[in-house]
Parts: sequence; C-alpha cells; structure tokens
Amino acid sequence: MSDVTIDASELISFGRRIAAAHAMSSAKVAQAVKKGAQNVKNSIRDDLKGSGNNGIRKVQVAYELGSTGTTVYADVSPRDGGASDLANIAFFGTAKGGGTHDFYEHAETELPTIAEYVGDAADDMLIGAIGL
Repeated sequence: MSDVTIDASELISFGRRIAAAHAMSSAKVAQAVKKGAQNVKNSIRDDLKGSGNNGIRKVQVAYELGSTGTTVYADVSPRDGGASDLANIAFFGTAKGGGTHDFYEHAETELPTIAEYVGDAADDMLIGAIGL
C-alpha cells in the first residue's frame, strides 16, 4: 500500500476557476462579435447611402446573433421586402450592370479587429483559470 493521500480541494478550486473564466470569456466573445456585426452593418449602410439610386439608398441591413455550443456568430444581411429586394442588384449586379457596392469586403475589413478581441478574451480566460 502507498502512503500517498490526495487532497482534491485544489482540483475542485481549479475547476471552479476554469468555469468562471469560461463564463466571463464567453460574454466577452459575444460582445466582440456583436460589436463587429454592428460595425459591418453600419459600414454597409453607409456605403449604400452613397448610391446614386434612390431605391438602393433605402436598402435596410440588419444582423442577428446566435450561438451553437461554444460558437458565437452573427448573420449580417439585408432585410426582406421593400427596397431591400434591390440588395442583390446593389451588391452583385445584373447583366446590365450594378454590383457597385461592397458587401463581403466590409466584413473582411472588420475581421482582424474581431479576432484581436476574441484572442484577448481567450487570454483573459487562461489568466483567470490559472489565477495569475
């Protein structure tokens, strides 16, 4: 027989710190995604407002936040109906022209900033978990 005894209190305490740090970082990640989605929406809206076409200037853009498991996401898209039905022409054009407004490019511009904030949240989680 071994004379080794194990005190599980430190492991339990560590597990609690990990759970608390995870909850805190999840909230920070969700905030970063929401802020990024808002920035993308505003950039697209500002781009559309510069259109020479009155209908395209009225296209409305919105975003929805969601999560599945540990993944947080935002879906930025034109709203359905009304002037927003012109969004395809504004962004992608037709055989007769159009497609002069950016859509994906606004998200690509915002992506490095979102990635930085998500990385900061992950760092905070690790620091919180190990108790530095």
